[in-house]
Amino acid sequence: MNIQFRKIHLPPLPKVNANVLMQLAENNENSSLKPPSLPVGVPKSKIVSRSNLDEIIQDIENGRIKNITVLEWIYCLYNKDKWDAKNPDKSISTSEAIWKVAEQNLWLKQRLFWNLVLHLEFDNTVASSLASSYNIFFPQDSLDRGRLAIIKALKTKYPINDFIKLCWSELLTPSQLLIKYQLPTKISLTEASYDYVVPQFSTSDNINPQQIKWLLNSLKQMSREQQVKAVEYLLTQVNQHIGAEYPELINWLRQHYGSAVANSRWNELSSEAKAGMRKWLGAVSYQDFRKLVQFIIERLYLEEWEQRRLRNRSKFWSNYSDRFERIRILLPSSSVDVLGNHLNHQDVGILIDDGSDTTEVCIFDFGDWFVIEFFRGNGSESSMVKKEPVIEQLLFHSQLSVKRLRCLGSEIHDHEVCWQYSCEKWLRQKNIFPNEGIKCFQGLSFDIGKYHPEIGLPKPSAQILQKRKYKVERWKQDIIRLEREAQIYCIRNK
Repeated sequence: MNIQFRKIHLPPLPKVNANVLMQLAENNENSSLKPPSLPVGVPKSKIVSRSNLDEIIQDIENGRIKNITVLEWIYCLYNKDKWDAKNPDKSISTSEAIWKVAEQNLWLKQRLFWNLVLHLEFDNTVASSLASSYNIFFPQDSLDRGRLAIIKALKTKYPINDFIKLCWSELLTPSQLLIKYQLPTKISLTEASYDYVVPQFSTSDNINPQQIKWLLNSLKQMSREQQVKAVEYLLTQVNQHIGAEYPELINWLRQHYGSAVANSRWNELSSEAKAGMRKWLGAVSYQDFRKLVQFIIERLYLEEWEQRRLRNRSKFWSNYSDRFERIRILLPSSSVDVLGNHLNHQDVGILIDDGSDTTEVCIFDFGDWFVIEFFRGNGSESSMVKKEPVIEQLLFHSQLSVKRLRCLGSEIHDHEVCWQYSCEKWLRQKNIFPNEGIKCFQGLSFDIGKYHPEIGLPKPSAQILQKRKYKVERWKQDIIRLEREAQIYCIRNK
């Protein structure tokens, strides 16, 4: 069904003569239009804005500032260059007078500094005499001092470098600094300054939480290209141990540039930066592993031989600290209250009680392989499983028990006599190598810990290997029993 609407015919609009509008503006008593009456107590302004700049300048020179309206100030600033050209002998003195007036005139002060910043980039937003005479201005408060410091930085030989130092001193991003001092942010200097953020950050000898916050805020405000460039510099030029001390920084890097995170920018990094990323992630992961071992030894009752075994593991894995991409720590419920609050960098989960001996577990992500470390109890083994989506989901995003981990059918390794020699070889066969530059393994004396990238650690004597063989055979019997128990558990608890 079609619906038709009637046309609306409006009367023609009244025509108002421009002369009548002019009469209204002049408050002409004979006009047919009358301006609205002012509220009681509000006086009529008797000052009419002038277009004669000579008169305005004369008032400035003679200190008759109250005679100058805001519109006249705008007119004066806009045309000062033309006036200077006609009055070159008075151009500087009058501009200095304007700056002195600005000390007590908030609007004028704001406008002058705003235009001066724009003038440094566009060169035509303020009269040259005003731009060259700003030094006459005497700051009245911290806002003025900050503005002058920014102007001074922008007029140096290396303006961006000096400007970012101001940002660093106040721990404000380039945009935040300009906003704080009520200056324009839409200038090329602002964007260009972000290129200097990480180099400036790297100059600090003692990083603190406020500086980390400044770095993160700056990274978030960068363009996409600048951020990649900044992260490249951070990962290749800055000490990775900073990440181990500040989890918020490493978590941001992992979230936005980690290889294991969907839709991250990992593939935009260079091979050098990717290697740096692994070092950063490895540093924080090993730091938590080391802390876990330390807390277990200090806060839980262990036999001396158990403590020694854990220390040896901590030292051994320190040789691979650059290779960890992440770790997951799993604690028995009995250890959670004692240890859980001290491990704030990584994912800490609680093991389901399945009747196994009490143990803490660490899962290391080495890229293509996961290594699972059982710290205590019978077995006390390391196991290795190939990385696959299903396995990754299980190990890093599921609730687990010791028996469930032993059901994975993974390769295993012992911690019996001379286990370091065998374990290094075991890892090397899976292309898991020690940190670059390792010449001697931590935790081993030079004669047995000397490392060669192609052949690994020195082969132990026949006597030690025989002793090791005997110990490993006994250990295997325990492992066979534990794996059988685990299989039964997993079948019953599918």
